[in-house]
Amino acid sequence: MTSTSAPLVCQRDFFSIPADHCYLNSAFMGPLPKPVEQAGARALVARASPIGMTAQDFFVPAERTRKLCAQLVNADPERVAFIPTAAYAAAIVAKNLHPKPGQNIVMLGDMFPSNVYAWRNWRSSGVEMRMVPAPQAPWSPPALHTSRAALWNAAVLAAIDSNTALVAVEPAHWTDGTLFDLERIGKRCREVGAAFVVDATQTVGAMPFDVQQVQPDALMVHSYKAMLSNYGLGFAVLGARFLDASPLEESWLMRSGSENFARLVDYEDLYAPGMRRFDTSLRANPSLIGMLEAACHLLIQWQPKRIRDYLLEIARRPVDRLRALGFEIADETQRCANLFGVRLPSTLDPEACRQHLARQQIHVSVRGSAVRVSPHVYNDEGDLMKLADALEQLVRADGRGK
Repeated sequence: MTSTSAPLVCQRDFFSIPADHCYLNSAFMGPLPKPVEQAGARALVARASPIGMTAQDFFVPAERTRKLCAQLVNADPERVAFIPTAAYAAAIVAKNLHPKPGQNIVMLGDMFPSNVYAWRNWRSSGVEMRMVPAPQAPWSPPALHTSRAALWNAAVLAAIDSNTALVAVEPAHWTDGTLFDLERIGKRCREVGAAFVVDATQTVGAMPFDVQQVQPDALMVHSYKAMLSNYGLGFAVLGARFLDASPLEESWLMRSGSENFARLVDYEDLYAPGMRRFDTSLRANPSLIGMLEAACHLLIQWQPKRIRDYLLEIARRPVDRLRALGFEIADETQRCANLFGVRLPSTLDPEACRQHLARQQIHVSVRGSAVRVSPHVYNDEGDLMKLADALEQLVRADGRGK
């Protein structure tokens, strides 16, 4: 597909979202674009009568999709492995790293559990868990270096020391979209020899990610959120420290020469090259791999940078309006474009707010004291203005009650 530098426009025609619904909740689950939905349907039809299926169907679609996933994040395809969940990738890392008593693990406070639980198991070995909470600071102060995002980044860097074995972060915090400086954090990890693990499930596809610049030891991405594919198949990019590591499952599919089905009982100790040893066998599911391939094609066509620029553009006027009403929203240099928090005034109840929006068919999530807004390419400025209208109703009602 050819790429373009022209600004992106709304892609709602690619989706089956009802016209009377305002879906601002891709961070919960991304809708399927029609080409992705159709790819899954075609695969199901073909699977219903597998007469035409061959051994190559277990391998060729996966290799095409491996290259596309690599292209999306500027990685070497030989470093890409297919995973069923982000937690699966974390388990691969945890199985092959062996922190010593007295070392520590640095994590973001309130981070998504898939990038937490695997490391907590090390507590029984005397490894310290260092959760770096969000600072109590304004989301959008006059000086950016005193913002919540800037202070949080500084606190993460300060928590990393010579005893740090692993640092686990997200490009943007899943609850409110706070951006983290992955290049600086990664550089600090390399200085102290810590493994650097990034869960980019909420952002890959909707904003640029460059493996060559960030240099994570493990990047894990489930595809059912920002990547607009189905639940059950994502990908990981694994660094050099895992070249000789052990996989979680000993699948025949991941052995050298497994393409030759006639010789499968000639048991082979060698793994397939690259990071294929870590692939989940679900990569051979024709629906899942077909949908992931179709989603990658669309995202590469739309281009993550253009998606981010588009989402920032459609949010500017609604964000200004919400700030004027007393809501806190971080500056766009400090937050993700496809996921950001709208912090409520103390007089508004978050769950009551969500229910008020749901009654108007505006779909968001609530995380803590903030409404989590997660638009994507099917949204436009009008959708975010509907959100602002509905929140203004709450503010005015709250004012009348005083």
